[in-house]
Amino acid sequence: MIGADDVAADELARRVDALRVDLERTRADYEQIMVHLAGLSSTVTDQEKRKALELLATVVATDYEVKVLLLREFSDPNDREVWEKYLALISWAVVEELPPRIGSEYREAGRAFKEALKPLKSDADYMNDLTEIRNRVVAHRDLDGGDHWLAQWHLAAIANKHNGRSVLQSRIIAHTGTILGALRTLGTAIRDRHPDLLPPRPGH
Repeated sequence: MIGADDVAADELARRVDALRVDLERTRADYEQIMVHLAGLSSTVTDQEKRKALELLATVVATDYEVKVLLLREFSDPNDREVWEKYLALISWAVVEELPPRIGSEYREAGRAFKEALKPLKSDADYMNDLTEIRNRVVAHRDLDGGDHWLAQWHLAAIANKHNGRSVLQSRIIAHTGTILGALRTLGTAIRDRHPDLLPPRPGH
């Protein structure tokens, strides 16, 4: 009979394998696009196009960072509290900081992006976790206030780890698929409007 631990381990192994394959492909695209955008940033003067360039760079970099941290979380769960708090920081930036940066020229894409993130915004516990981790664990690192939030957060994460709680049970991990899907949709909208922001394909 297969136990719950065996099922979780099998699912984790499957996700690690899938993420490794996806990340290899993503890494090549990520590096080429970033090199291309860095070159364009010194020549593009049109303000609308510059905003599109900056937005695309944010989308591409964020997509890559989320996948890297996910892979680390799945393949090295002994250090899950390290990877997860930075994944929470990036997730917070996607949910709270990115939507206002989507300009009026992407009104439909911006609406679709916000719609895609609604399940996250409506999860009060998740949003509270992101805000607390961003404000008190990562950004300010508990240097003020005297409540030892950094230590308490790590203590809870370490307890979960030693109590056998799978990384797959993390609310932060569970919502990353939604974040990646929203980023992909937004990136496609930018690409469709400004195809020259992407590096030329071989043979073109």
